[in-house]
Amino acid sequence: MPRPRPTSLRSLLFVLLILLTPLWPAHAQPPTSGATDTVHVQRRKLTLEEILARCMQGEKTKLAGHRDMTYTLTVRALIFWAKKKEVQERVYRVFSDDTGFSRSVQVGEETRRFKLQDGAWVPDEASEDDPQIKVESDGFSDFVELPFFLELQQEFDFKLLDRTLEEDHVIFKVGFTPKSEFKTLPAGIVYVDTDAYRIVHEEFTLVQNPFPLLVKEVKSISRHWEELPGGEWVFTRMLMEVELRHMFFDQVPRRVAIAVLREDFRFDQGYDERLFGGR
Repeated sequence: MPRPRPTSLRSLLFVLLILLTPLWPAHAQPPTSGATDTVHVQRRKLTLEEILARCMQGEKTKLAGHRDMTYTLTVRALIFWAKKKEVQERVYRVFSDDTGFSRSVQVGEETRRFKLQDGAWVPDEASEDDPQIKVESDGFSDFVELPFFLELQQEFDFKLLDRTLEEDHVIFKVGFTPKSEFKTLPAGIVYVDTDAYRIVHEEFTLVQNPFPLLVKEVKSISRHWEELPGGEWVFTRMLMEVELRHMFFDQVPRRVAIAVLREDFRFDQGYDERLFGGR
């Protein structure tokens, strides 16, 4: 029997990764008599449409006017078979700019393999019969990419789920679901910080399975955003876990957990041809 070709989860990663207030013052109440009386200001609640519109504007300012960005991206994958598991880590240096151009180059790689022996995981040496799985990722073009649920608002139904007060500003919890039952669009919950109307956290679930013959269940997808010391707003962590179907004589793993981490951000340093090659 010919050996199955190595399986790549790159396309799966990108499909799954779709890849994740100051309230307006109304009219002030007139003061009562007396010089020391307090003026009470009535504040009206923003509508959901206003929240989404402000969030769109906030997303457009998240990189604080920079022209380009270089950062380190680490992809860590934990891959399980019935009696084996593999831990992969690949490190990339990524460049992107405000024209939409993006390029990544791999700068490091480590793979560790284990086997189940007497109920415990012990180190295992690779053999030619081992299935070949490689989890990869390209960079993300932060300058031109809006969160899909904002860019494709007409495809979703939105609902304001909650408002919570964090110090001196409000966090909105907004849920969304795809209008169509036949499109492979995720549902999710996003948290919007009204300090500058930027997303701080995203959680997604898939309503329709994009790869039903391969994927049994997408258990979780999440993305976390942080503000850098210079005021830039970037996502620093993306997590997902996928359960796959048993097929091809166990050549395909049963479960894959992936973490995408971004760090060491540098801005406006230009394109380094020595590292990334000619454009």
